[in-house]
Parts: sequence; structure tokens; C-alpha cells
Amino acid sequence: MKMKIACKSASAASLAYFHGGNHLLPSYLPLFSPFLFQSCHFSHHTPDRQLFLQSVREQSKLGFSDLNLPLSLFHQLNSLIPVPSVMYFNQLFTAILKLKHLKPHSTIVSLSRNLELSGIRPDMHSIGILANCYCHFGRVDFGFSLLGKRLKLGYFLDSVIFNTLINGYIHCDKLPQAAILLDQIVKLGFQPTIVTFGAMVKGLCKIGDNAAALRLLTKMRSGGHCKPNLVIYSTIIDSLCKDRLLKEGLDLFSTMKTQGIKPNVVTYTSLVRGFYNSGCPDQAKHLLTEMLENNITPDVNTYSMLVDMFCKDGDVDEAQVILQLMIERGVTPNIITYNALLDGYCLRGQIKDAKKLIDIMHQKGCEPNRVSFTTMVNGYCKVRNTDKALKIFHEMFQKGMTPDVVTYTTLIDGLCKASRLPLALNLFKEMQTHGVIPNVVTYSSLVDGLCRNAGLGEAVAILKDMEDKGVKPNTVTYNIIIDSLCEVGQLEDAAKFFSELISKGLQPDCKTYGILIKGFCKKGLMDEAIQLLRKMEEDSCSADDCVYNVIIRGYIHNDDLPNALHYSDVMVSNGFEADAHTFSLFVGLMCSGNLSESSKDLLQKFLE
Repeated sequence: MKMKIACKSASAASLAYFHGGNHLLPSYLPLFSPFLFQSCHFSHHTPDRQLFLQSVREQSKLGFSDLNLPLSLFHQLNSLIPVPSVMYFNQLFTAILKLKHLKPHSTIVSLSRNLELSGIRPDMHSIGILANCYCHFGRVDFGFSLLGKRLKLGYFLDSVIFNTLINGYIHCDKLPQAAILLDQIVKLGFQPTIVTFGAMVKGLCKIGDNAAALRLLTKMRSGGHCKPNLVIYSTIIDSLCKDRLLKEGLDLFSTMKTQGIKPNVVTYTSLVRGFYNSGCPDQAKHLLTEMLENNITPDVNTYSMLVDMFCKDGDVDEAQVILQLMIERGVTPNIITYNALLDGYCLRGQIKDAKKLIDIMHQKGCEPNRVSFTTMVNGYCKVRNTDKALKIFHEMFQKGMTPDVVTYTTLIDGLCKASRLPLALNLFKEMQTHGVIPNVVTYSSLVDGLCRNAGLGEAVAILKDMEDKGVKPNTVTYNIIIDSLCEVGQLEDAAKFFSELISKGLQPDCKTYGILIKGFCKKGLMDEAIQLLRKMEEDSCSADDCVYNVIIRGYIHNDDLPNALHYSDVMVSNGFEADAHTFSLFVGLMCSGNLSESSKDLLQKFLE
């Protein structure tokens, strides 16, 4: 072997490290891997050097499973004398970036600095990779600083570097800055790529700015360089459907087909989901049929969506049919499919069927995840079997899973509803010990449990605690407190919390008004109740049948039949009817013999 090598001997640990991590290497690479180079010299054209460099290129193309091997290759490359072209490092960095789940961007930045310290001059590609890394961890400003560096090194600016910076802004949810930069580079004569337009559209749809996404689509269609593709159309259609803008989504779907772009399974799935979720099952089925007629085979996502939709609609039997159909057609259900059916069973209280499904998942090699366990916890809580829910919860830890805020909140809510307050409060403390931060739903569940179990004072203390910890109460939280205060006759305090709710920028809903109106009526404070009814209408919050029936009963209990009948007429004119309780009170009055003739006549007309 004609090779000059000058290197310090590697430690036994280093040798073991390199021998243990090269299972992905081509067969010729282990020739070099046992050496931990500090300085090595190959002549420029020795076969061994060329073989090693070729092996690095091949491995970079094949990809890596973790960072160990690429890091060892980097250090070996950097130890060669003379140091090879920056091209080899670029190929290695590009392969490392594909390990997205490991978030390798800071590693690339560190390795790039190492190269510069070694005197290796970056090229255009190196600078682009580095800019991409800075953008991915939110430092677009560092990415911009590389523009100057690029010019200083004698490289021209191109669309690639600008597209990277635009994508960086989008990644950081800085859409306005991305839009400004996009306009600026177009004016300078640079052309954004379809990838940049796609990222921009995705970002706009993510923040719900469908109008801006459609304007960008129009600009692309009118321009000559970069026409919208299937991905861009499908992204906007999906966003429109999620926002219940179904007509606009369907119009864009038609436009897309007119432009010669054939919809795929993703496009149809978005539309089917949109129409089904908006209460238009017939239109959803029509689109599904159209998809099948166009020989577009539903994928696992489509089937999972259908299973989920039928389950949420309470039609678990139909969901089971869909599951069987997908299996027959060779589509393997995934964890999302199984979890959707699991949720359907639990919502209907079919906990035995849910347990059987968990067993099937194990048999099929689809291991239940945190969502599966949380769903089972919820299922057992719904059938008031909190002991079993607690057992499932503890099983999560045994299987190495960490319950999240949804899991904890589900169990706390179940324990509160089962009047097991001490356990719920302990769990509330435990979740914070484990670093899981309670959210507004967690606090509201606890407040509700305390109020239901004569713990109003503690509930108010919990409300203060959540605000101190930066968790903002919502209207639901305030409704629970106000309702509890009204139930114990503390109307003045209830009114204070009502005012506090408004002062914090929250909007009272129909339930808030209904609770307070009921409280005033129970105390015979009918003027205050009617005043609140008027405020409710001023706030564009229409009274429902419950509110009207409460007011009518309030007037009956206060022996004010004319007003009771007046609001009965108002209720009927708004499309509501007296409930059984109200009707029985009217009948009782008629039979009491305590009414004047004129009042009897009025009541008789109403009852007729």
C-alpha cells in the first residue's frame, strides 16, 4: 500500500467507536475507519485517498441514521493533508441536514466554524447551507449577514440565497417580512422558486390569511415564470375548507381542473372533510364517489378521516365498515385510524370494544401511543370507572410514556366529576412537579369540581392562582364561578365576577347571561333580570328557550301574570315554546281559583 500516514495512535475506545458505527458504510470504507486522525497525509492522487473521498461521497448519498458516523467522517476529512475540496464537506452537510428529527442545524453551524478555522474557504453552496441553518433556529439576521460575506468572497447573489431567507422568515412565522423581501427580490430581477411560493402560501394559510394566499396565487398565474402547481392549489383548498369557506374551495377546485391540473387524493380528502364537518354529508359523499370514479385510490389518510368523521357523528358501525374496507383493499390502518375508532367507542361508552381494539393494535404491531392511552382514560372516566382510568394512567409510566396536559386534564376532570377531589388535587400538584403546565381547561375542570362539592372558596383561590401563573381564565371558567355564586344566593359577588369578566376583555356568552338572569329571577329581582335580558340582546346574544322560560317562571312566582304572558308571547314569536315546567305552572294557576276573571281569560287564550 503506497500511502504516507503520520498520525498518533488511536485509543482503544476510539477504535471501538469507529468499528461499532460503520454498518452503513460501503465495504471498502472500513479500511480507513479504525484511524482517529489528528494529522494524516495522502498525496493528491493516491488511490487510497481517492477511494476514501469516493466512499464519503457515496455514504453522503446513501444517508445516515444518526450523527455519529457523519461526525467521524467530518473529522477524518478535516484531518487529511492536504485538506480536500469544500465540495466533500458540502455533500456531508447536506446529508446531515436530512436528519431533520435530530434538529442538526446547530451542529452544521459548529462544523462550518471549525472548517473556517482550518482555513477552508466556503463556496456559494456552503454559505447557502449555513444561511439555511441560521434561519431554522430563528436567526434570519445572521442569514442576512452572510449576503455581505458572500459578496466579499467574490460570489454573486442569486435566487437560492434569497429563497432561503424568505423561507427563514416563514419558518419563524414572520410572514410580513417574508412578503416584503419577496417583493423586493422580484423588483431586483431575481425569481422566487416554486418551493418559496409554496412555503409562502403554506405560511399564509397557517395564519388563516386565505385572502393573501389567493392574491399570491393570482400573481403566480398572471406571471410567466412560476405557475402554481398541485401542492399550492391543494394547500389553499385545504385552508378554505378548514375555515368553512366551502364555495370558495369548490370554485378553486374547478379553476384548478380548468388549468389542467388534476386533483389528487390530498385535494379530494380536504374537500370531503370540509363538507362533512360543515354538515353537508351528501356533498362529501358525492366528492368521494367522484374521486373513486377518477381512479384516485383513497390512502390511509382518507380512510382515517372517514373513520374519524363517522365516529364523531356517533356512527361507529359505519366506521367499522370503513376500517374493514380499507384492510380488504390492502391499505394498512395506522395509529391515527385506530385512535379515531378508539375515540368513537369511548364516546359511546363502548369500553369493552375499545379494550378489544387495543388488543388488536398489539397483534397488528401498531403499538398504542399517548393519544391511545389518553382516549382510554377518557373512556373509563365517562363510564365513571375512575379506578380503571387511574390504572391506565399509571401504565403509561410503566411503558415509558409521559402523560401530557391533555392526559392529566382528562383524568382530573373525571376525578372531579366522580367527587374524588383529594385525588384530583394531588394529580394537579403532581403534573406540575413533572413539568407539565396546567392550561385553562385543567383549571376550569378543577374549579368546576370544587364548586360542585361545596368548595366555592377554594375555587375562587384556584382562579386567582391561575392568573398569578399567567394562565388566563376564559368565559367557561367565569361561568362556573358565577353559577356557583348564584346557586348559593351571592348575587352581588356574582355580578362582580360578571363585571370582572368584561373588564378583562372576555365576551359573556348566552350561558353567562342565562345564569345571572336565573339568579335574579330566583331572588324575585325581575327588573334586574329584564335589564340583563336587554343588555344580552344589545350584545347580539340571542336569548334561548331556557332564558325565556326562566323569566316567565320568575314572573309567575312573583304573581305577575300579565308580564309572564307578555314574555310568553315574545318567546313564541322567537320560535320557542314553554317547557313542561312552565306549562305545568300555568295549568296550576288556572286550577288554583285565585285568578281574577280578566287574568283567567288571558291565561285561557294562552293555553289554547
